[in-house]
Amino acid sequence: MKSSDTKNNRALASYVNIIKAPAIQVLLMGTGFLLVMLFVYMGVLTSFDNTLFTTLSALGDVHGWKNDVLRDVTALGSNTVLIFVAAAVAGALALAGEKKKSLTFILAVAAGIAVTFLLKAGIDRPRPSLIMQHVDVYTQSFPSAHATLSTLVYFYIAHLLTHFAQNTSVRAWIYFAAAFLVFCIGLSRVLLGVHWPSDIIAGWFAGGSMAAFCFYVIKWKRKLRIKKEG
Repeated sequence: MKSSDTKNNRALASYVNIIKAPAIQVLLMGTGFLLVMLFVYMGVLTSFDNTLFTTLSALGDVHGWKNDVLRDVTALGSNTVLIFVAAAVAGALALAGEKKKSLTFILAVAAGIAVTFLLKAGIDRPRPSLIMQHVDVYTQSFPSAHATLSTLVYFYIAHLLTHFAQNTSVRAWIYFAAAFLVFCIGLSRVLLGVHWPSDIIAGWFAGGSMAAFCFYVIKWKRKLRIKKEG
């Protein structure tokens, strides 16, 4: 029995290690985004979007103080806040001598912004009109820039913070906190009436793939440095 349990644990650990590989994460997240985009284009998710959007709208009263809270949460995923946060983190990395990580982050955020808005213009999906929109919006709906860029920025920061955490539980908590923040930002966009749920899901996949690509680049550069030093 113990031998069987040991084999199962080893197999599980090997699967976890595979999934933790940045290249695999890029592949999985990128595939997820492409599938959502394809389903949106084909209209497969229309019923899902309408049902979930209507359900969430019925559950959430966004007037009064609740509207203020949702606006505060959604602002954490705005371009202005994320660019400021990204610049601050990149500057700190550069001052700490991590110029390559800083440059990788800046390029990833810039590319993320460009790709997101190119996709918005190319897909040209209208914003929801089932309820009143509680914030002003100026671009198309798919994918959500808030979901995409907040996932990229906050998970990159979480990845950096885990390097200072020796405890596995602490590292898990850091990633959980980032995931919860990104989830709340995405949910706020739906509750405020400016995004379909699939816009948010696609944004999470897109931002996750971009963040994972950053991790892949960092890991690849580290291997090159070790190889040169060796």
